[in-house]
Amino acid sequence: MANDYPQIVDKSTLTGVFQADQFMGIGVEGQKDAGGTATVGLPIIVKTADEANTFFGPASSLASLVKFILGRGINYVYAVASASAALPLLAARQTAWAALEENENVRIRLSDSLVQADLVALADSCEFAENIQNKQFCFVQLGGVSVKATALTAATAVSSKRGVLTSGGVYDLNGNLLSGPYGAAYAACEVAKNPDIADSLNEMSIPATAGIEKEVATGLPIYRLRSGGGVPINDHQDLLTGGVSPYQQGRDGLAAFTHLRLTYAVDTTFDALTTLLIKDEVFIGIRKRLREEKFLRVGNTVDNRSRAAKVVQMFLQEHDDWVQPVALADGTTGYGVTAVPGVDEKSFTINYFGKVVRGTNVININGTLTIAA
Repeated sequence: MANDYPQIVDKSTLTGVFQADQFMGIGVEGQKDAGGTATVGLPIIVKTADEANTFFGPASSLASLVKFILGRGINYVYAVASASAALPLLAARQTAWAALEENENVRIRLSDSLVQADLVALADSCEFAENIQNKQFCFVQLGGVSVKATALTAATAVSSKRGVLTSGGVYDLNGNLLSGPYGAAYAACEVAKNPDIADSLNEMSIPATAGIEKEVATGLPIYRLRSGGGVPINDHQDLLTGGVSPYQQGRDGLAAFTHLRLTYAVDTTFDALTTLLIKDEVFIGIRKRLREEKFLRVGNTVDNRSRAAKVVQMFLQEHDDWVQPVALADGTTGYGVTAVPGVDEKSFTINYFGKVVRGTNVININGTLTIAA
């Protein structure tokens, strides 16, 4: 099922939960039970809780995570078991991840792992997918009691332009405190359902939640604006500056987002997740438009390359609310689209420029898309 914007979603399969429109495919990896029918390393599209139980075993961590995601209104999940009846080693997870990296319909990645080294490697896997022109990113979260210093250390370890580290457990409507892969899945599901990638979801309340993790001693939210001996301390700002995307207590009593950002904190190239989504969606939209024009079925000639450049130019002009033109070397303003043949003239590469304005930040885009032989 394609996941480009906008997407027509097949509603012919009914399940027992409410399903919203889904704009991004979610790929999940984890451990299955011995009784599950799924083959280790082979991704399966799962649409119902019963299917998750059959494929992975009702007591498995992978089945539980998939069922949780489906229960959040997600229509389908690409799920792959990395081990059976045993905790997956990193090498086994990486083998399973490779199958998801190669699926261009998978945009968001999750794992059932709580091990920091695994979460670091998951972000690396999303970067590997970009090497084959698939645009993916992951949500990760540590388990256990949330500690600001621990979250900051984890963000430094992940340090990826394709990894989002959430922090702070979230209470469900039954009073259960969910963290780790479930804490990450809360964010993944809302992003997957969001129809407007230009909407950063900042301060948006998360449906069907009952607030965020509380301190045992005070009963107050684990992350908040507090007075530390007369010196104001803003936990959210401290975490965001360090590459963490903390949850906050919403004004309506629900859990809420602060600002979804990437863990890469060395510079602000792709600070906001929204900026990455726009950058990726422009690439995917251009790829889709060129495929529709069937450029692999025509000669790699000057005229056809010129036509491909014009197609890309028109696409960018149609989406100038996402990506704005920039000043070019010749003194004009535009997107600087070029179609350059490969050395062997069996392929050609589309290059384009632009900028994404997010608040006070201006992010420059230098896009490259290769039309293979």
